[in-house]
Amino acid sequence: MRSILKAGKVMSFDPAQGLGVIASCGGEEHVPFHAQAVRFVDFVAAGQLVIYAIERADGAVRAVEVRPA
Repeated sequence: MRSILKAGKVMSFDPAQGLGVIASCGGEEHVPFHAQAVRFVDFVAAGQLVIYAIERADGAVRAVEVRPA
């Protein structure tokens, strides 16, 4: 199930592994994401502001539809 769009900042992104972490704007949660979730650009960088949706499946949370803010 996907949630509404949220805003956050990329804390880290490893292009070799295709994995990253987003901190929500309030800082209350850190959400992992995969490079395949990035939309409208080829990659994102640490410190970049993004908009994303959250998907919860099998007890795990991840960011999907990550796009530049």
